[in-house]
Amino acid sequence: MTGHHTYFWAWRATVSIDCSSAAREVGEPLAGTAPVATCWILIEQPGPWGKNALLDARLEPGVGELIKGRAEGTGVSILLVRHPDRLDPASTNAGKNVWVVHTSPGATRMRHGIMPDVSVIADWDFSELAAGALPPFGVSTSEPLLLVCTHSGRDACCAIHGRALITELLEKISLEDRAFIWESSHIGGHRFAPTVMSLPCGAVFGRLAVDNAIEVFSGSQRCLLTLENYRGRTCYSPPLQVAEIVVRQHMGIYERDVLDVLRVIDDRALPMPALAQLPAVGESLVAEVRHEDGRAWQVNLRCEELSQPRPQSCGVEATNAAIWRSVGLAESTPWRQG
Repeated sequence: MTGHHTYFWAWRATVSIDCSSAAREVGEPLAGTAPVATCWILIEQPGPWGKNALLDARLEPGVGELIKGRAEGTGVSILLVRHPDRLDPASTNAGKNVWVVHTSPGATRMRHGIMPDVSVIADWDFSELAAGALPPFGVSTSEPLLLVCTHSGRDACCAIHGRALITELLEKISLEDRAFIWESSHIGGHRFAPTVMSLPCGAVFGRLAVDNAIEVFSGSQRCLLTLENYRGRTCYSPPLQVAEIVVRQHMGIYERDVLDVLRVIDDRALPMPALAQLPAVGESLVAEVRHEDGRAWQVNLRCEELSQPRPQSCGVEATNAAIWRSVGLAESTPWRQG
């Protein structure tokens, strides 16, 4: 019996604490954890995706590796997507759904089309994509998409929690809206599963219940942001994501594209590249959040170490994590007269 108990507790230790449960237990905050990308490319790919979607999925030979290499370091991220109503590989014989999306406020836009040969994506200028110059592909669309990460090959939490969310979500929404809810490969932050991204704005959410997800999608149809379980907008670096969230929560601002966030250096508010190097743990940063009506706020932010280590994903050892917190918020001089 002792041997049986020893085996049981060893088994329990390996499976009882998944990465999303661990993140909850240590109180890891959601704010400032969205992946960073100014542009997203979505490629329809039914079937399994493997661990590394672009390399392991059943794309044409070499295509995933080529596109992945072109995107690295540019601020463009690529996801594979699939729809529960189009899981038969034959559904893409005439071509695959492809979206290309730019997420920055004031320049939010999305194009969609059917692409017979997705290898042509490698011919796009990825630096131009990151800067907001979308290719003359497909048609411009403002129909919002909701992506739910169900990438089981990457992390068990996405398989369990993401799959449960999209199943319940598709049961509750209208048939018309169903066409805009898609499964996606790894968005980023499986420890916050179920992880969801709303496009074209690039707003990312975590730990969503189905009613929260419906609210996110409904808001996106009216160009409104839901602040509950909001991790941040992908066009901003982590500290600027936190600054935007703090101002929205404090001021009750829900309109999607009315704010911009800058970094303050030597009393000047300047754009901060999304992929810029960040201050280290213990260091600070000042952000200015600007409303299109001329109002402005300064947010003091500090990089801190999470109180306890936690695993970044399932099946790996717990590690220390850096988080960004707001340590001060004040109204600033209007940046322009309304």
